[in-house]
Amino acid sequence: MRWSISYFGVKDLFTLINLMGGVMGIYLALDGNLEWAGYAILAGYLFGDTLDGLVARATGTGNRFGSEFDSAADGVSQGLAPAVVVLAAYRAEGQTGLGVGLMAILIATASIRQARFAVARFDYPLCYCGLPRTVSGLIAISFPNSTLFFHDSSLAPASGIVVIGLMAVLNLVPVPYMTHKGRALQGYVRLLVVLFLVTPFLMFFLARPFTFDLLFVYTFGYALGAWIPIRVDERRAYWAEYKRWAGEVATLR
Repeated sequence: MRWSISYFGVKDLFTLINLMGGVMGIYLALDGNLEWAGYAILAGYLFGDTLDGLVARATGTGNRFGSEFDSAADGVSQGLAPAVVVLAAYRAEGQTGLGVGLMAILIATASIRQARFAVARFDYPLCYCGLPRTVSGLIAISFPNSTLFFHDSSLAPASGIVVIGLMAVLNLVPVPYMTHKGRALQGYVRLLVVLFLVTPFLMFFLARPFTFDLLFVYTFGYALGAWIPIRVDERRAYWAEYKRWAGEVATLR
């Protein structure tokens, strides 16, 4: 069976789903519909971004175009779109200036992160270097849609500075975050991964008002604690690769 036409393969259709989730998220956020903007971005991630790599490997259609297309799509769906959701949320609260500032921080740090890893390859698959923008993007859409912060809560403006600011910093600092690639996951980690992928669907149908509260707990919990399960030998290997990579980035001309 033919899985591609020229450089465009079936796996790129899933990347396109991810991209369109971001595009619809931006449109819905600007239209004032924050909840469905969040769902659009989340759907793009679950039905597009989590599957394009699997499809590429299953069909043998991975190529350089797909890699660059995936990175560009992620820039929209996980960088720009969540930042627009944050802006729309603060604008609805009469805090447009603060929303613009938080949007700028999210976009700037996500863009810097993408550029750094584009110019020099970080070659240690067992750990991410810094918080992945996928996670910071999901935090950014779940935070303003959660009942804990934005629904009848005086915590929203101040807590946004803390939450978004922390995510921006973690995007860039060299904290080693656990990945699922090339490792045997601990039993409790596998359980958390399955729950993360399954329970948002259940919440959407059974307790929709709390869907983003649950998503926030998962993603913010990852941001705060996903470095903990990493073994000592993995940390040593990570820091060795980080020093090599950081040195390469620092000497680029």
